Amino acid sequence: MNVFDTHIHSEGRSVEDLERMANEGIRKAITCAFYPIEPKFPETLIDHFRKLATFEVERGRSAGMEIYPAIGIHPRCIPPKYEKVIESMGEIDCVAFGEIGLETANDLELDVLRTQLRLAKELDKPCIIHTPRRNKVEVTKKTIEILKDVGFPEDLAIIDHATGETVEMILNSGYHAGLTVQIGKLSVEDVYAIVSEHGFERFVLNSDTGFDRADMFATAKAVRFLEEKGFEKAEVEKLAEKNAVKFFKV
Repeated sequence: MNVFDTHIHSEGRSVEDLERMANEGIRKAITCAFYPIEPKFPETLIDHFRKLATFEVERGRSAGMEIYPAIGIHPRCIPPKYEKVIESMGEIDCVAFGEIGLETANDLELDVLRTQLRLAKELDKPCIIHTPRRNKVEVTKKTIEILKDVGFPEDLAIIDHATGETVEMILNSGYHAGLTVQIGKLSVEDVYAIVSEHGFERFVLNSDTGFDRADMFATAKAVRFLEEKGFEKAEVEKLAEKNAVKFFKV
């Protein structure tokens, strides 16, 4: 079964790693913007976006994987004069804005998120929205509040890194939930428990693999685990690939 990993940071992986992922069935992936140190200049992120939209796409193809770029200001990567970065975002070819979102939900992060969401709404652009490990429930509630305040379309937002504690509030709010299968996040058993309770609609799967030690094959393992548990193939295919293809229109 083909797998669509909806959130990786391909820059942190070699071409050989991407090839191994493709050989495991992970044939499509979204590479999300994230700069591993705090950028001092807005131009740093603009060039980062250009790299994702060109160089990373070509690296993926050379490895047998379709990589689709997402660009945006991660809450841990806000540069001075961030407005200049946002002004550039409408000019760069991408399938989504991401990952954007909140880390501590301070005033600067709130302003940056709102501004990016307004642009995304104007451009009819899907968004991949980060939620942190700490204070996840509180920050997820704040994220949903901002989405509602902005009037952001429900079918254009994935609230990512969802957990058993936050899935229900995300789904009840009408948005998609991203299930991140990775050490320290969700296990394959966690994914099984979530879809057993909530079904397969409005979920997408990702590994968040990138710069740190990670299981590159986590999404493929989760799909195989669900197949082994006896779910219907058509249902598992939704989580594996079809929901993401529909959401990102690729």
